[in-house]
Amino acid sequence: MDKGRLLDIFRHMMLIRRFEEAVYDFHEQKLFGGHYHLYIGQEATGAAVMASLRGEDRIFSTHRNHGHLIARGVDPKNALAEILNRADGTNGGRGGTFHLADASAGMPHTSALVGGSVPLAAGAGFAAKLQKSGGIGVSMFGDGCFEEGVVFETLNLARMWALPVIFVCENNTPGAVLKSAGGNNTSNLPEGRVIQIPEALGMECHEVDGGDAEAVDSLFADCATRVRETGQPIFIEALTERWPGNYFSFPSRVTGITQVSMAWDGSSIAGEYEDWFRNHDPVLRFARQLLDRGVANSGDVAGIDVEVTETIEAAKEFALSSPVPGTDSVYAHVLAGEG
Repeated sequence: MDKGRLLDIFRHMMLIRRFEEAVYDFHEQKLFGGHYHLYIGQEATGAAVMASLRGEDRIFSTHRNHGHLIARGVDPKNALAEILNRADGTNGGRGGTFHLADASAGMPHTSALVGGSVPLAAGAGFAAKLQKSGGIGVSMFGDGCFEEGVVFETLNLARMWALPVIFVCENNTPGAVLKSAGGNNTSNLPEGRVIQIPEALGMECHEVDGGDAEAVDSLFADCATRVRETGQPIFIEALTERWPGNYFSFPSRVTGITQVSMAWDGSSIAGEYEDWFRNHDPVLRFARQLLDRGVANSGDVAGIDVEVTETIEAAKEFALSSPVPGTDSVYAHVLAGEG
């Protein structure tokens, strides 16, 4: 695979990781309130999927949306400003953390409703089919969405109507701690797997190690090409190990700030989360792959980390200095004004 492509995917993975660490810090500092979710531990899937999309494609995300937006190329400074509900945010401060979106980047809407992104992506695929734009719809969602009837109904319609849509279920339930043990196992289907549902509808289905960026990239690139050619939907179940910080009602940075040097120097890896650092963290896994295959050396990896860290630091300053929306804009983007 192309060296530049691999490094670009890794760069986006690092950018997502540093972005999410910044979001965590902002919440700890009470700079924004309410519930929120982080994409830590799933960067390989998001970055690899976005690498094969075109400008005419439309992507719809879920409550764990930050990584998808960043990997799609949205400027982190505007994304952070949106999370802080500032005027320079991607939606002028109206969307916040659950509804990050940027129509200019092909992400016109993000739904925090469980399963909401699935029918939206099918609608985009239907529009692309009618307009013959060559675009595809992409839905990014979690395994818990299969509790919603609209997900099954949408998969069925996409298959019946031959819609150019790729459904990407990021399943972080396999290997997760069950509720009885204090965890939050989101899928209520047998064994926590969901692929049996679209298979029963006769849809082309694939499973992939969602923590392996190269594997996701290879599969998704092939699927995207065939969906454009055939117009038929495809379902992908990306299996990931849940980040230990996502076992709680709110994210908890139990694994600390990511030390990318762990990819080549394991001397500091020990303790309760040793298995995560050695075997599951997708950022460290992909860094080790790049090193082992000679695609990059430790200096290259460290240099990318420095580059993206500086980008996020500048984004934090921008977001904090961005003004709150003015009251004169309260009626913008609504169907009816005052009176």
